[in-house]
Amino acid sequence: MNAEAVHPGDEATNYLFDNWFDLIEVGLRERVRGFIETMLETELEAVLARPLRPATDRPR
Repeated sequence: MNAEAVHPGDEATNYLFDNWFDLIEVGLRERVRGFIETMLETELEAVLARPLRPATDRPR
């Protein structure tokens, strides 16, 4: 007898719904990442579109 036959319970068992959270998690992460990227790009565009203040308006 080999070791696999003696200890069959040591093998990793996959059940029907073991991996379905991974698909949901991946999809959710992609949507959240896309949302954050869009939000940051929008904020960056708004900041870069503002005119610079003249040097005389800066507090000393």
